[in-house]
Amino acid sequence: MNFQKLFGPLTKPREHRFFDDIIGHEHIKRLFGLALRSQQPFHILLSGPQASAKTMFLISFRQHLNDSYFVDGGNTTKAGIIDYLFKNRASYLLIDEIDKMSPRNQTFLLNLMEIGIITETKYGKTRQAEIKTSVFATCNDPRKLSSPLVSILYH
Repeated sequence: MNFQKLFGPLTKPREHRFFDDIIGHEHIKRLFGLALRSQQPFHILLSGPQASAKTMFLISFRQHLNDSYFVDGGNTTKAGIIDYLFKNRASYLLIDEIDKMSPRNQTFLLNLMEIGIITETKYGKTRQAEIKTSVFATCNDPRKLSSPLVSILYH
C-alpha cells in the first residue's frame, strides 16, 4: 500500500514548518506556500480584526527567511525602506500595519510591486534599482490604503 498516495506527503513542505506556532488558517498557509515557491514576486495583504494572527505570519517569515525585512507601518518612512532595499536587496518586504503608513509613504510600493523598480530623487541626485521583492503586508482597515495599492496586493 502506498501511504504517501493515500495520506499525502509524510513531511510538511519547508514553508509549512514556518507556521507551526499558528493554529488554523490553512488557506493562508497554502497561499504563502505558493508565494514562496513562485519565481516571480508575489504580493499578499492580510486584513482583518486585531488578534487574528496576521502579525504572527510576518514574524514567522522574519524568523525563517534571512533575506526578509520587517517594518512596522506606523513607525517607518518611504525613505527608510527605500534606503534599506537599495543596500540589501531584500527578497521579502514584510510590512505590519501598512494602513498606519501615511499615503505619501505608501506610494513607492506601487512601482516596486508593479514593475520591480524603485527610484529615489533627492537634491539633484537620482538612484534607481530593479529588484525582485515580494511584499507581504497586514492591516486592520484596507479602506485606509490607496485603491491602486489594494488592487495589487492579493487579499
